[in-house]
Amino acid sequence: MAVKITHLASGQQVRFANADGARRYAEIMGGGVDKWRFTIVPGDTGTPGMPAAVVNVPVWRTAAR
Repeated sequence: MAVKITHLASGQQVRFANADGARRYAEIMGGGVDKWRFTIVPGDTGTPGMPAAVVNVPVWRTAAR
């Protein structure tokens, strides 16, 4: 299912084919998933009948090195 992420401070929006790609982008390039809002792209045929809703994206933190 396609996912759109929106940066909470700047309003930047980026669309991804799946939540894993969006999560990876947010962690590596975007400063962490806690700074982005994840939503399912409306009209995506991957999940019929599912409304455009906020995607539950778990946050995994790695120990500081």
